Amino acid sequence: MIYSRNFICALVTVLIASCTSKKTSHKTSAVNTKYNKEYIASKKSFLGKLNPAQYIEIKTALELELKTKLTEGKTILINYVQNAPNCIYEGNSKKNISIVTDNGLRILNEISAKNNAIDFFVFTKDSYNNAILSTREQFILDKGFFHNKVFTLHENCEDFFILKPDGEFMKYYGEDYYTEVECFLSRKKIKEIK
Repeated sequence: MIYSRNFICALVTVLIASCTSKKTSHKTSAVNTKYNKEYIASKKSFLGKLNPAQYIEIKTALELELKTKLTEGKTILINYVQNAPNCIYEGNSKKNISIVTDNGLRILNEISAKNNAIDFFVFTKDSYNNAILSTREQFILDKGFFHNKVFTLHENCEDFFILKPDGEFMKYYGEDYYTEVECFLSRKKIKEIK
């Protein structure tokens, strides 16, 4: 599918503004499952604000990828799971991962409901827990759009992207991010990206 020139400009603006760090390959021989210096260094957070035209272009692209019409006036929360060299949850048993997944779904649904947001859960086919995630109807398999265009740093196995109706956005790389989601959803406005 060919995206319009405005969408490409908006996407480039978002990526330049929010992802100035070097891309890291998600292929790795050993997975860091500890909350250590390496893991802490891999956590990253990017904030910005899209102008109205950029917001419409990004929202339209998300609707196409998620195969849904996004409700006007709602904040969009994309929760993302991928294969990456830093993944604390990978150190747990499959049973614990299943419990953590279900608790995460419940907590994020509650946060979204409380903050006028709609949440989506997307995973890659090579994510560590894809056998569990593919059994949860809330999870959508990424066909490459989110991996290549939205979550371009591949250092952590869990990330999120929030887009508010006023164009304000946050992209966060790192696990156990409920507090960051809640804090951003209650934040005051920030300056637009020019």
